[in-house]
Amino acid sequence: METEIKVGEAMEPSVITVGPDAPADEVTRMMAKKDIGSVVVVENGKPIGIVTERDFCFGVVAKNKMPSKVKVKDIMSAPLKTIGPDTTLKQASRLMAKHNIRRLPVIDKGVLVGIITNKDILAISPQMIEILEELSKMNAELHSTRETPERGTCEVCGDLMVPVYEVDGIYVCESCKEEKPGGE
Repeated sequence: METEIKVGEAMEPSVITVGPDAPADEVTRMMAKKDIGSVVVVENGKPIGIVTERDFCFGVVAKNKMPSKVKVKDIMSAPLKTIGPDTTLKQASRLMAKHNIRRLPVIDKGVLVGIITNKDILAISPQMIEILEELSKMNAELHSTRETPERGTCEVCGDLMVPVYEVDGIYVCESCKEEKPGGE
């Protein structure tokens, strides 16, 4: 029985896209109007990059550039990191943590079908936390002498809201603890 939630179940299916030559000022106005934090840059029907609020801040404002003179292709993040709709949220979280990104366009058979953000994943987290708490209680009953670890993010593999242990000054999950020297 499959119990892991897939990206396709949690993603936002409508993605706002722009061409690479779109002026930064028009794109920021569109993002503000639609209350979104990013747009996917598409060329010839294929996603080639993403432009976020951070890109505008560092690529336009911090460099004191005229937004109407800046094209999104000059400030977008590329190459684009993407994910498939059948990937688990756990795998998506790991990819986001590994690359320090908050959004992943979802591609299915070469077609942009959605976008998953860290907020989408966090929206599912309360349900996951409840399940983890129940499992933890059940495990505690089986191993009542064992110390209950804190929950957090594994600093090695990026798993979120898992029991973590301090090993050599970093917090790791059970799997990574067993692999690290100094772990059990």
